[in-house]
Amino acid sequence: MDQAQDLKKCPIDFDHESEDHVASWPAEFREMRDTCPVAWTERHGGFWVATRYKDIVAMAQDDATFSSFKTFDPHSGDVSGGITIPATPIPRGLPVESDRPDWDVFRKFLNRRFAPKAAEARRQNIRRYADSLLNRVIETGEMDLVNDFTGPVPAMTTMELMGLPLEEWRQFADPLHEMVFTPKNSPDFPKVIADVQWIFQRCIETFHQRRSQPPQDDLLSYFAHEQIDGRPITEEEMLSFCNNIITGGVDTTTALTTHALVYLNEHPEDYRRLKDDPSLLPVAREEFVRYFTPIHGLARNVTRDVEVNNARMEKGDRVYLAWAAANRDPEIFDAPEEVDIARFPNRHIAFGAGMHRCIGSFMARVMFEEMMQAVFARIPDYRVDPERAHRYTSVGTINGWIDMPTVFTPGPRVETGLVL
Repeated sequence: MDQAQDLKKCPIDFDHESEDHVASWPAEFREMRDTCPVAWTERHGGFWVATRYKDIVAMAQDDATFSSFKTFDPHSGDVSGGITIPATPIPRGLPVESDRPDWDVFRKFLNRRFAPKAAEARRQNIRRYADSLLNRVIETGEMDLVNDFTGPVPAMTTMELMGLPLEEWRQFADPLHEMVFTPKNSPDFPKVIADVQWIFQRCIETFHQRRSQPPQDDLLSYFAHEQIDGRPITEEEMLSFCNNIITGGVDTTTALTTHALVYLNEHPEDYRRLKDDPSLLPVAREEFVRYFTPIHGLARNVTRDVEVNNARMEKGDRVYLAWAAANRDPEIFDAPEEVDIARFPNRHIAFGAGMHRCIGSFMARVMFEEMMQAVFARIPDYRVDPERAHRYTSVGTINGWIDMPTVFTPGPRVETGLVL
C-alpha cells in the first residue's frame, strides 16, 4: 500500500448515486456516524464522506480549506470540482461554485433579489400558479402530484423570476426534474443534459433581448442592465447565475412538498393539526426540511492537507458533506428519526451552512407554504399511492420522487386569470 492510500483511513464501499443508497440511506448514514464518521470510498474516483453534524458544519464554515470552486469547458465538456460528485457537465453555478473574494461580489449582487421581502412579494403569484395548476385536474379527481403540481409550481415561479415565458413551463420543468433523478453514469444522462441545454439557450436569448429593451422587473433584465464592480455582466456569468438559481430552486422545493404531503397522508393526526391551524405550518415546514433534507448532500474540494475527526485529508481530495446524515445526528436532535411537527428550536442544516447557505431558502419556504395551503383548501381529502410511485433512482444530490399518483374528490375551478 503506498503512502497516499495509507492516508485514506476508514475505507467503506459507499455510493450515494446508487439504488442501494436510495433504499437504505438512513441506516447507512446511522452506521457511518457511529463507526466511521469521516470515511473514504473509492467510488467516483475516490472521495471522503462526512456524516456527523459538527464535522460537517465545521467544514462548511471553513470555505478556505473546503472550496466549492468548479471549472467547466462547454466545448470539450471537461469538468472538475464543484458541489456534486461526480461533477455535473453544465456551467458552474454562481455564487455557490465560487470562492472568496469573487463569492462576496456575486452574492452581494444577488442578495436583495432573494431577501425575505422579495420572496414575500411573490406569494400571491405563487398561489395563483398553484390554483391554476389545480384547475387543470380539479374536475377529474386524480393527478400526478409531482408532475401536475409540486414540480410545475416551483418551475413557473422560477420562470417568472427569471423573465422566461410561462407558456414554456412544461419544457422548463421536465428536463430539470429528469437531470436530478437520473444517475450521472446512466446512458440516458447525455440526452437529459442536452434537454437542459435548451433552457440555458433560452436564457441566453432572453438576456440579449433584455439588453436592447428598457429595464424590467426580472432577473435576466437585471443581469442585462446592472453592473458588477463597475462592468457589465458577461454571458458566462449570466449563465452561471441562471444555473445556480434554476437548478437549485426548482426540484428541491418539489421534493420537500411531495415528501410532506406523503407524510401527512400517512399521519392523519398531524394532517388535521396543520389543516385546522395553518399558523403551525412554518414550524412544521422546518421539521419537514430537516427530516427529508431535499438537498441530500453537496461536495467540497480540499485545498490543503488537513485532519478532520482523525481523517487525514490531502490537498486535491474531494469530500461529500451529507446534510441528510447531519440532520439526523442524535448528538444534536432528540429522537432524530421521528417527525415532530412542533420541534422548536430546530437547528437543521438542510439549507447548508457557512457562506454557501442556500440563497433561495426564503423563496422555497413561501412556495412550500402556498402549495400546502392550496391542497388544504381545494383537495383536502387527497390520497397518495406511494406503492405505485417511483422514487428517484439516485438521491445523492436531491432526495425526491419521480411521480406520485394521487386521487381526491373532484371540485370546482376557481378564477385565477391564468389558463394553463
